[in-house]
Amino acid sequence: MNKWSIILLSLSMLTFQSCVSEDRLDLPDEIDEAELSESVAIVSTLRAIENGELREDACFQILFPLKLQFNNNLIITVNDFDGLNELAVTAASDQHIDAVEFPFIVTKNDLIKTIDNEQDFIDLLDDCGILTLRDEFDPFYTQCFDLVYPVTMLDIDSNVVQINNQSDYFAFELQQGFDKQPKFIYPIELFDYAEQNNVLIESPFDLFAAFDMCKRCPNLFFRIDTVTVNRFLFKAEFDGINEIPYDWYINSEKVASGGGSDQSENRLIESFPSGEFEICIKTALPNDDCFSGTEYCKIITVDACPFVSYVTEEINSNTFEFIANFETKDLIEYHWNIYKNDDLIFSEFEDAQGDNKLIYQFDAGAFEICLEAEVDLCPEVLRFCTELLVD
Repeated sequence: MNKWSIILLSLSMLTFQSCVSEDRLDLPDEIDEAELSESVAIVSTLRAIENGELREDACFQILFPLKLQFNNNLIITVNDFDGLNELAVTAASDQHIDAVEFPFIVTKNDLIKTIDNEQDFIDLLDDCGILTLRDEFDPFYTQCFDLVYPVTMLDIDSNVVQINNQSDYFAFELQQGFDKQPKFIYPIELFDYAEQNNVLIESPFDLFAAFDMCKRCPNLFFRIDTVTVNRFLFKAEFDGINEIPYDWYINSEKVASGGGSDQSENRLIESFPSGEFEICIKTALPNDDCFSGTEYCKIITVDACPFVSYVTEEINSNTFEFIANFETKDLIEYHWNIYKNDDLIFSEFEDAQGDNKLIYQFDAGAFEICLEAEVDLCPEVLRFCTELLVD
């Protein structure tokens, strides 16, 4: 039995049977006729509280009291975080919070912030790393279920749009922007790949519950370490990496495999010419737990031929210090070369362990001091030179 039981005895009397204490909630004597704003963000917030992702001392704190509304139109006032917590853990499909009164006040980083509308609320959750409907819907859509078409959605201008198939959905989301929250007109139905049946979804709460029933694909991830100015180490790191086979892709072209029985140390090292590249890892063999596979991608921008330079400081009349001052000086190997009458008279190698400096004592004459580097996949020699006349 649901912990929350509301029995309407008459138009003026409600008996509220719950474990929630009355000092945390102000319960009305009758159902309030006022309307609050429907909010997927409040559903996400309570979900994060239930999952332990949002605590009282988290990224933001609500300044109570906060007026909320159940999906049966009962309006209540919550007086503290414990009240929110108890609403979160006792929620069910037939009785849950789905609306909030705007504006309300929060504190974040010791600053007071007014949440005026749903978009402000969504932005607050995004800033604090709390998963929204968009964050949770995207990983599950096509992996665990499909929409049963047609469905109707609201665009960013609140116009009703009919979606007839998966292509329509992706085109619609691309037009609206994938950072916008999906706004379905309920009820909708999902086709559950695992159970091979349709599931009725009557609210965002039901949609979140469907996510919980879905067998998740692995949360793929890799980090990037810069080896040189155009050479990178990609290191896959995710739970189950030794059991899950996956492939590496560069600009949609498969370049290597890893995970599972392939003991490749779960890393990829590649050098690149100048340009922009999309690096992805994808599950190689989708299975019953991940029907259409999943991927994780990052885009890198490479400048294989960076600008090089140095500054010159005079120590005394014939001794000078040359200091490399370009941004990628610790990511390339180069030489300090000194020429006199076009002849190379001195050369010193500099790598990541060097100090990016050269101190040299000259005799009299005219000299050319050059910082020169050859970078793999850069078609030209990187070169920066100045002339020096020593008496």
